[in-house]
Amino acid sequence: MKPIVFAQEILISMDSPFGIFLTYVYLFILGSFLGWCAEILFRRFVSMKKWINPGFLKGPCLPLYGFGLCVLHLISDLCFKYLVKEGTYPDFYSLSYEDFGATQGNLNFYVVSVIAILIIGISLTLIEFIAGLIFIKGLHIKLRDYSKMKGNIMGIICPLFSFIWLVAGAIYWFALRPFVSYAIGFLNNHAWVLTFFIGAYIALFIVDFISSLKLSLQLSKDAKVKQAILDYEKFKLSLKSHPVKEKKKSAIQVALEDSLTPVTKKIKEVKDEVVSHLYINNEIPTKNESETPRTKEEKEKENQNNENNSNNS
Repeated sequence: MKPIVFAQEILISMDSPFGIFLTYVYLFILGSFLGWCAEILFRRFVSMKKWINPGFLKGPCLPLYGFGLCVLHLISDLCFKYLVKEGTYPDFYSLSYEDFGATQGNLNFYVVSVIAILIIGISLTLIEFIAGLIFIKGLHIKLRDYSKMKGNIMGIICPLFSFIWLVAGAIYWFALRPFVSYAIGFLNNHAWVLTFFIGAYIALFIVDFISSLKLSLQLSKDAKVKQAILDYEKFKLSLKSHPVKEKKKSAIQVALEDSLTPVTKKIKEVKDEVVSHLYINNEIPTKNESETPRTKEEKEKENQNNENNSNNS
């Protein structure tokens, strides 16, 4: 009597179209979830001192980090395969390239490391900028605000977080890259086990995206009418402070009114003197501060003009 075989191992090459597709699906899911975990902990213990669901979606997923990890992995792959000279990389790097083929470059591994990390830092900063620009210009919604940080561009990106992307790229390139590739190869060879979970995740992601997009479009209309930028996280906090009971629409309207400001987002007070040098005029936002230096200056000018007008009259 032959044994019953419930499932056979399916070998999927990492270089095949389906293997490449699965690779980036795994990376997107992993990056989105880990990024969500990092952001929610950062808001709880560093910036806002509160538990708040970060980002655009309702579920535990931040697509920006998912796309970021995909780009990070792609850059690492291309730089290693086409720039690194065979035999110049550490021994443990061969862990992920047993079936990948020999490298085809002429540069030393550590020279390529500098190139790869710089490209990673620039690429991740560019992704963050494009994503922020789409929300601000297209939806009048700001997901995050770096307007108080020195060297910021439109409050979307700043040198500090660009440096953080460089550090993340270096950690991935030197420490995580081989093991992630090995894990992806293992998962590709056992894809039949994950088929249901991948399909369920994609379905839930699509539903969550459509639902969140509808809410964002509704808020965007109100923001455009008021000619303001909606701070999405402040809106969430305001919605919590106005619990919905009988009149759900009224609570949303109140939260929306509290969230609409020309320059938005509260940044919690940071006591470390070194961190203060990251901010304009070295002014660290206090816990109860609701205005940036720019809005304060505009308000002072407006008050002065009003006083002058009243004196002239």
